[in-house]
Amino acid sequence: MNISTLFSTSASSPSARTIRIWWWLWLALVMVGLALPKLLSNSFHLTLLTNGVVLGIASVGIGFLMWQCGLIMFGVAAFIGLPAYLLGLGSDKLGMGLSMAVFFSLSVSTIFSLLVGLFVVTARPLPFAMLTLALAQMLKSITMMQVMRPLTGGDDGLTMTFKGTFFGLTQSQLGKASEFWPLAWLGLCVVLTLAWLASNSRFGLVLRAIQANEERMRFSGFNTFLPRLWAFILASFIVSVAGVLMALNSAFASPELLDFGTGGHSLVAMLVGGASSVAGPLLGALLYTWGQDSFGASGHLELFTGIAVVVVISIFPKGVIGFLMQLVAHLSGSDKRG
Repeated sequence: MNISTLFSTSASSPSARTIRIWWWLWLALVMVGLALPKLLSNSFHLTLLTNGVVLGIASVGIGFLMWQCGLIMFGVAAFIGLPAYLLGLGSDKLGMGLSMAVFFSLSVSTIFSLLVGLFVVTARPLPFAMLTLALAQMLKSITMMQVMRPLTGGDDGLTMTFKGTFFGLTQSQLGKASEFWPLAWLGLCVVLTLAWLASNSRFGLVLRAIQANEERMRFSGFNTFLPRLWAFILASFIVSVAGVLMALNSAFASPELLDFGTGGHSLVAMLVGGASSVAGPLLGALLYTWGQDSFGASGHLELFTGIAVVVVISIFPKGVIGFLMQLVAHLSGSDKRG
């Protein structure tokens, strides 16, 4: 099975007219999002929304992998922290311009995901989760080794100095929410589009069929290894985009980025929002970010966060987006019966 066939549109796709309407609506939403800094004058709220969007990008990546393959990436922090460190190494140690450093970071991180995927995508869900978690902890340990301190900064982290611009933005501009927002928003729009296209293509159909009955797919003549490998690479690339954006905004990378807690935020956000739609993890990330801010002000962040997550997942086992989709389907059915 070649790549062009794998990513071709599935037979159950909507009509061309419906697709054009949705693309025009999507384009309008993208343009409205770019104008948001002019509509939202409060810099604190814009910063909070930006953090939610970046977290949402990582959540979309792991949500895609979970929904299409049934695999949960416990070590998602590996593909948040690794590209962040690579960005700093490229700009500070290798003397690259900022745009080249971003390209270097995403390229090396994607190649790394290919090498890792060759070994982990054949594992069952639980071993897969633990293997990726071990990978993240291994990378964290490497960054903290004394011999690596000249490159990674050790426990103190890596402070970055960028040369040149990225999409016309200097380092000082990247640190400002109003200037950084268009970059974060466009990054989100790109990964949402990639995830949606992959999910609604023949590629996504094959992935879901493999998840449902891998043995039958093999007997039917399908290669079950390559589709899952490509899915893992795509999910890791999406998460890496979030890691690069975090590093661009803060100009800093630390071992905490490779800690389970960092990846845990995106995992919880994905579970809260639901993985059955590409918009679910984003919705979950926005709700999670808002909740973290509200609960943090109370002085009982961990307590209230834990209670809220348990309540939401108990009430909405398929996530908030799953509940909304069921509600819309129910209302549509009621309208037709009426």
